[in-house]
Amino acid sequence: MMKAKPMQKVKTFLEKTPNAMLCVLGAVVFLTAFYFLRSRTPLDKIWLPTTMNNDEALYNRQVVSVITHGGPQGYFGYQESTADIGRFSTWGPFLIWAYAIPGFLFGSSVNVVLWVNILFIALGIAVFAHSAKLSWWQCIVLCGTLFAVTQPISSCFSGASEGLHYALTLVLIGGAIGMERTGKRGYFLLTAASCTLETIVRPYTLLFWVFPLMVVWKNKKRRYACFALMATSLGVSLFAMAKLAAPYFSDGGMDFAGVQLFFQGHPVQAVVYELSRIWDYLKGAWKELVPTLQGNTTYIGNGCANLLATMAVTICCLIWDVRHGRRIRLKAASLGCSLIIALVLLGLYNIDPRHLMMMVMLQLAAVVKEDSKPAVVYLPLLLLALLPMNFSRGTMPEKNEVMATQMEVMAEALDASRAEDNSADPWDNTLAYSYGDDVFHGYLYAVPDGMGIEFDKNSYLWDEENPIYSRYVMCGHDTRVAARLLAENWQQVVSTEDLVIYKRP
Repeated sequence: MMKAKPMQKVKTFLEKTPNAMLCVLGAVVFLTAFYFLRSRTPLDKIWLPTTMNNDEALYNRQVVSVITHGGPQGYFGYQESTADIGRFSTWGPFLIWAYAIPGFLFGSSVNVVLWVNILFIALGIAVFAHSAKLSWWQCIVLCGTLFAVTQPISSCFSGASEGLHYALTLVLIGGAIGMERTGKRGYFLLTAASCTLETIVRPYTLLFWVFPLMVVWKNKKRRYACFALMATSLGVSLFAMAKLAAPYFSDGGMDFAGVQLFFQGHPVQAVVYELSRIWDYLKGAWKELVPTLQGNTTYIGNGCANLLATMAVTICCLIWDVRHGRRIRLKAASLGCSLIIALVLLGLYNIDPRHLMMMVMLQLAAVVKEDSKPAVVYLPLLLLALLPMNFSRGTMPEKNEVMATQMEVMAEALDASRAEDNSADPWDNTLAYSYGDDVFHGYLYAVPDGMGIEFDKNSYLWDEENPIYSRYVMCGHDTRVAARLLAENWQQVVSTEDLVIYKRP
């Protein structure tokens, strides 16, 4: 009996394997190839405490507190502030729980958010490919464009929260396409759930509801359900920002000065304020973009270049399709959302590339689905334009033994001190970190599971007029903060080469 030919074996395997499983397998293969082409560090050697992003430490400690204790035992905040309700930091409980639930699969390690991010983006790509019924050629286009743009996927190999946002963006577009294609309730629920969660954790994504709405507009019941969920998710988001999240530094976060001027009856001043703010941000972005285009890549310039290149592709495909009478709904909606959100970010927040990349993902998903054939032209152009700027092979943070030893000593000392106190008071389970004392924030990963962290500027802590509610303070040796604490009879808990921790008497 003759053996089956290799291609026949492949065909048989594809026929027997459910499409969803192939999509998951394809996503895993793509992410694996992307990671090892970009990084020399084995995945099991990554150690996030040596990374430069201070938000990641606070994400990790809050997620771990949920996994190990059901929530923080101390307070998370800034400048000794707390949420009106609960103990979570600026991002509130919803984002943290979104990571903690799948985080139970990976345990309470310093890398738990990284593993969850990889899971999220793999599922996001797979759900989008399956729901939108991408052809094998469209899957190649999707992976090729994501590889060329680079930033969105590389951001998912981190301890930040971008993996969830990018995954939800892909899921909601894929769900909307699947809903339009089949009309099934499952796709409607998937899309509505994705939009709801994304709006709760990032309220400016309220505009993403345009995707399910343009599909269900003629279905009165589903249309009303979308509007109800949209209003509810925005309300929950605003409530969480106001009551469930600790306020950020007074000189950071959202800027509502223009909005306040408008509601105070000064619309002209409000418009002038916002235009001035937008103009200042655009000038700053241009100063970052010019050297990036000249070969000296900057973080902001790279994000702006990726967004502008993606918008250019979307606009070209949109014009081409209008002239040839082809579908434009997804592209038009994604481009419109991106432009409006960009203005919102310029007027109220900032243009950090991690936010800009959501709009890149939005447009790439729309263009890939509606323009598989023109991709023969735009994919090579994107690769040629963006790869030299985006692609570089480097390393991920690895374990630093000197730092790890100090972290172990610090954690043991804090555990012993808290056990001695045996207090349930949240402030007695909170450590204030002196930001600006040259004590690397990576040491915060060693704060015991469940313990809270106040991210305080050293200028706040050394001022005797400012109260310190936290039971513990981590600061540098021989600093103004240390001098204040010693003058107020704080006791030394532990001292290492890089830091010292004091305890309020």
